[in-house]
Amino acid sequence: MSRSYACIISADAKKDKEVLLAIAQRFSYSIQMLEDGVLFDVSGLDRLVGSQQKISQKILEHLKKADISGSVAVANTVDTATLLARQNTVQSARFSVSGGEQAKACTLNEFQQLPLEDLDIEQDTLNVFSDLGIRRIEELLQIPTNELVKRYGQEFVEVIDVIQQNGRRFVTPNIRDNNVSWSFELDFPVEDFEQLIFILNHGLDKLLSQVVDHGFSTEHLDISFRLRDKTAKSYEIKTSFPTLEKTFWLKLINLRISLDPPGAGIVSVNVVSHFTRPRPAQKGLYAVSRPEPESLLLTANKLKKLVGEENVGVPVLLNQRLAEAFTLDADKLPSGTERIEVREDGPVIAFSYFNPPIAAKVSIRNKQLIHLHTPYVSGKVKECSGVWRRNSRWWNRGWNTEEWDIEIENGGVYRLCRISSHWFLVGEYD
Repeated sequence: MSRSYACIISADAKKDKEVLLAIAQRFSYSIQMLEDGVLFDVSGLDRLVGSQQKISQKILEHLKKADISGSVAVANTVDTATLLARQNTVQSARFSVSGGEQAKACTLNEFQQLPLEDLDIEQDTLNVFSDLGIRRIEELLQIPTNELVKRYGQEFVEVIDVIQQNGRRFVTPNIRDNNVSWSFELDFPVEDFEQLIFILNHGLDKLLSQVVDHGFSTEHLDISFRLRDKTAKSYEIKTSFPTLEKTFWLKLINLRISLDPPGAGIVSVNVVSHFTRPRPAQKGLYAVSRPEPESLLLTANKLKKLVGEENVGVPVLLNQRLAEAFTLDADKLPSGTERIEVREDGPVIAFSYFNPPIAAKVSIRNKQLIHLHTPYVSGKVKECSGVWRRNSRWWNRGWNTEEWDIEIENGGVYRLCRISSHWFLVGEYD
């Protein structure tokens, strides 16, 4: 079978890189990205598409749809395709796209009309050829090969191979896949969870094996279902660590889907695994052993199923004066490497909320807090600061709660609040 190679040269390859790669992937798996375009192997497409001219036309159609300005070439060798694509002239196996203009064709002799400057020839040698009136490939072909090798050395054989289209060079793939996928069409709709997990178990076996073959691990799965009612349901499952433990992924998928069921029978399944670097086997010679992160993530997801996703997560402080000025990030879990930042200019004060708040009795004299009494804490108010309005979101609620920070004699430091005529102790400073 004869070889065929296609080359696309873009007017702005840096901007068009992703589009050029996507077009090349429609025709080949062997792809090499160039500084000014993309090169790919299209051998065998003659049986599906037709001649090199028809292959060029198909590629050209995709370029026009993507509004890419550049040129296309298909030839029997890598060098021929690349040289032709980099020229402004065109030939029968090459078409030019510029601002949506109609493509035009030329004769196969155009290759021999290419200037020698396009070849990998030293400038001093080019100057000698120019002085001798040899400026194009067809003129260099008239000189005996042995005379060129004798004059310019064995290295010049590579240039001779190019102009004679011997095809010693091949596509060197430099694009690696960043994910693998698995799809399955069901004979009948599936609504039962056990059947679904059985199907996914079979799919993950194949999918994770492919991930291992590529030398990677995964921390991100995309699962999509096509449903009986012609709709689709998608799930994005991410972890904070790479793992290839199939049982763990199945449990995580089960918990995730049970929180948000598809709502109709599933007729097809598609799972995509995104590559990431494997997790090191040895965490450190003196590292303290900790539970595996898989156990923590499964526990967190079980809790989400019990109490709701919005009620489980990592606390995130809010820069607002609210009753409890923090929220929960349900998509984040502690990595185990967090560090508490301690300021060098003084100690850090922590605050613990009482849940529920403790009812209190407060004695006031001359608008000053004098004494506090609760079932747990009682004493004379030594120092106090306030009063503050608790709710900083004035556009949502009225400021009906007042707060003080108080220090009790022979006691601790607490936060006291008043709602209407009722007093409560809401927390303690540590």
